[in-house]
Amino acid sequence: MDNDKPTANLLIEPLSTLSTGGTEELNSILEDLHSACVGVQLSMIATTDGLTMASLGTVLDPDQVGAMCSELQTVCNKTATELQQGTLQQMLLKCSDGYMLVTTAGEQAVLAMMTKPNVNLGFVIIESQRAADAIRQSLG
Repeated sequence: MDNDKPTANLLIEPLSTLSTGGTEELNSILEDLHSACVGVQLSMIATTDGLTMASLGTVLDPDQVGAMCSELQTVCNKTATELQQGTLQQMLLKCSDGYMLVTTAGEQAVLAMMTKPNVNLGFVIIESQRAADAIRQSLG
């Protein structure tokens, strides 16, 4: 390759659903999210321990992404608590090649999304909150 980016970290465009043990209902939530939001490359539901429950789109190792999201949530939750900002609800990372959004989806799950840089960010945030609510209801 003639660019300096390692291929192991590149996103693969979602051409089909990659189910990693998620229920049909969770997969359906992710499919609805991708249908509503143009520019979403990956969405996944992971436990707060970092285990992948369902994903749409893929990276080479979705479990690694789930583990990183779990770690981010732990660090940011501690930061919010220490700075007396209340309970963590959502994290947004703006990167040169897109956004990463991690939304709390109940006590035991998180919704992680990776997008292209030119998405309608406000709409993506609203839809991620809607999806997180649906995940929370699905998991009871």
